[in-house]
Amino acid sequence: MTRAMFVRTLVTVFFIAYPFIVYFGLSILPPSFFGLILVVLLGIRFGVLLPEERLVFLPILLIFLAYSVTAVFVGSAQLLLYYPALVNFTFFLIFANSLRSGEPLLLRIVRTRGYEISEHAPRYLFWLTAIWSVFFILNGLISIWTSTLSMQAWTLYNGLIAYILVAILGGGEWLFRRYYKKRVGVGTS
Repeated sequence: MTRAMFVRTLVTVFFIAYPFIVYFGLSILPPSFFGLILVVLLGIRFGVLLPEERLVFLPILLIFLAYSVTAVFVGSAQLLLYYPALVNFTFFLIFANSLRSGEPLLLRIVRTRGYEISEHAPRYLFWLTAIWSVFFILNGLISIWTSTLSMQAWTLYNGLIAYILVAILGGGEWLFRRYYKKRVGVGTS
């Protein structure tokens, strides 16, 4: 494992565990500390991006950096709870905007990875991108709603239930894709 891959993995684990880190950490550390950690991790994450990734991810990182710097200076525990919603709304904007561009994000990803694209794939990937867009906006709204409840409810939803929903949607799509490929006569690989 390369150093860059190790750093990416470590940063990803932190972001996945973020709700639990905030939940347990707020009892011993001030809220601004978590904003500072986010600033540092975003800087590290930007540092290990490949040169061709930097231009694509720079606007996204700047949005998260602005949020994190605000969290440092405001020092509000409530503000920290909006991070999962910000992630979901950002994904929603990326996915939904790609639908308007004529080439849905998931189709771009498939092309970039060099997979064979059947005549059915563009339409399928358009609708799959739309489904993920709806998921991200709803997940973001639920995340905001849980931030008005207790810390336990917010942590449970954003640290566990949201990931289970992602797995259900991803797994359900994988099963449906196999069925769909058989139905339209495309290989199942």
